[in-house]
Formats: sequence, C-alpha cells, structure tokens
Amino acid sequence: MTIEVDTSVVRGGAEASGELASDVNRALEYFDSHIDKSQSWVAGELMNWLLAEHSSFAASVESGLLRSKSLMAATQGALNDVAQRFDENEYDAQVTVRDLFGDLDPTAVTTPIDADTARQSLAFDSPVGALVAPESSLADPAFQVVWGILTWPDYLSLSFLTRKLINGAIQLVQPGWTGGQDVFEFLAQKLSGDWDKVALAGSAFGHVGDFFDELAGTVQNLAVGVFASWTSGEGADQAGEYFAELVAAFAAQPDVYSDLETKYTNAAWAAYGACQAMLSALDALVDAIIAAAMGVSSVAEAVAALFTLGGMAPAAIVTAVIAAVQAFSSAWGVMMTATSTAIAAGAVIGSATTTIEFVSIPEA
Repeated sequence: MTIEVDTSVVRGGAEASGELASDVNRALEYFDSHIDKSQSWVAGELMNWLLAEHSSFAASVESGLLRSKSLMAATQGALNDVAQRFDENEYDAQVTVRDLFGDLDPTAVTTPIDADTARQSLAFDSPVGALVAPESSLADPAFQVVWGILTWPDYLSLSFLTRKLINGAIQLVQPGWTGGQDVFEFLAQKLSGDWDKVALAGSAFGHVGDFFDELAGTVQNLAVGVFASWTSGEGADQAGEYFAELVAAFAAQPDVYSDLETKYTNAAWAAYGACQAMLSALDALVDAIIAAAMGVSSVAEAVAALFTLGGMAPAAIVTAVIAAVQAFSSAWGVMMTATSTAIAAGAVIGSATTTIEFVSIPEA
C-alpha cells in the first residue's frame, strides 16, 4: 500500500509543536512571576489554615507545566523523525514511525484525531494570549464605590480619625515599616493574611487554566492539519491516538485551575472580611466608650438628648452632639462588624470546601 505523506506539512507541525513548547515555557515564567511557590507570602493564621496545601498545589502546577513542555518538545522531535523517515524510505517508514508515538493513556481506548476531526475555535493566535496580568476582585472599582458608601460614617468616628492620625505619625517616623500600608490594616493582616496577593494569585491560576484551554485547541488544530497530509497507515493511527490523548490531558486542566481560582479568591475575601471586622469592632468599642463617658449609652438616648438642647449651655450642647455622633458611629460600627464577619464567614466556607483534585499530565 502506498502512503502519500506531504513531509513539508509534517515538518510544519513539528515546528508548531516546538513553538508551543516555548509557549508552555512562558506559562512557567508567568507562574513564577505571579504565584510564590513558598508559603511565606500568605502570612496570616487564617490564610495559613485555608491555604495549608499551597506549597503542594504550587508543586503540582509546576510539574504539570514542565510535563506539558516536555510533551510538546517530544512531539516536535517525533514529527521531524516522521518527515525524515518518509523522505528516506516511504515503505519502511509506514511501519517504523508508529513507534515514535507512545500510548499516553494505556487504560483508555481513544478515538484517534484525523483529517475529519473538527477544528477548535480559538480566542487567541497563541495560547500565551491568555496569560494576561492577574486582577484582584477586591480592587474592583464597583466594589470600592459600594464599600466607600457603606463606610462613610467612619469619618464621624473619633476612633477612626484617631487611627488615621496615629498611622500618619508612624508613616512619617517609620515609613518603611509597613511599606506604606495603613499600620492597623498591616497588623490585622498578621492575623488574617495578605488578601491582595492571594486574590492576584487566584486570578493568575485562572489565567493559566485559560492557557491550557487554548493549548488543547491549538494542539488539536495542529494535529488535524498534519493528518490532512498523512492520511493512512499504522503510524498515522498511532500518532492520531497520541494527539487525541494529549489534547484530552490539556483540556482537563481548566476545571482544576478554576477550582484553584475559586479557593484562593474566597480565601482573599475571607482575610479582607476578617480584617475589616476587627477594625470595625475596634472603632465601635472605642466610640461606645467615648459616648458612655459623655453620658450616652445608646443611639436612642442620644436622640432623646438632642431634643433638650434648647435649655442647655453651649458647652453641654457640644458635648451632647459629640456623644450622639459617637453613639451613632458605634452602632454603625457594630453593623459593619456583623457585615464584614458575614463576608469573612461565607468566604471561609467557600474556600475551605473547595477541594483541589489535579488531573495528571502524562510524562513524555
């Protein structure tokens, strides 16, 4: 049986496979840039608990990317060998090239990719297009506006204003201690964790998942193109199964990375909510103490006192107004403590219950 093979097309597939190996290497660089493989960057007791397996997760991601790079490099070598053998001896090649493509999943009977396999639609010219800069959901402008509206009574709180003065003084004396961060948030993060870094890591995991999605589609399209010019023989069948299993391994990765994104994003919200709850509780307590020292123990009592201002001396009026404002600020602080605690609790549950089950990528 004569097998017609356009070896120039096969060599083109080899070159494209080599480029994809380089793309995976860029994904590794992206991973190293945005996700610290150690545990130090998630400092905080809450985060250490929620992300106790971080180092293991990072090792699995790195291993998967390294295996993916090796597979694409091996694919490049195998396709180049196919082209060379068919150029040298067409008859011998139809038997020997089948040994160039191993069965990546011996436990599965896989339908080989061939010229009739559907092509995948792609969002980017190259899979690395998915590796955009990570974004923190906590930095979302819409959320910041809503949170700013909810916390506007802070500017009536003597406790909040005192904290700002203390922070300003510390930044002047020791500007490098907190790296410019509010000192009270800095201290709270020692208990909760650095939510910004964790949220960015979660986003980066999601983008690596998008990369694998694009990689799977790109490899499938590459294979369809190759088999349009290498249409028959045992070697083509074996290679078609190899490519099908390679695509399946890559296509299974995005779900794992989506789970990682969910786990880390929820952990970030848990840390943020816990920090805000601590600060709101502190402000509420101090404001309540101030109001009580001025003879007001509740907002209702403060409102009642305001209706008697007409018969009071100016100094007493000022005291009553300040007491009323602090009583209101304390009550609002209690509400914000409850709100932030609810955010933290929901996010803790979301993060803690998201389990990560990696889908192994075969070795080359």
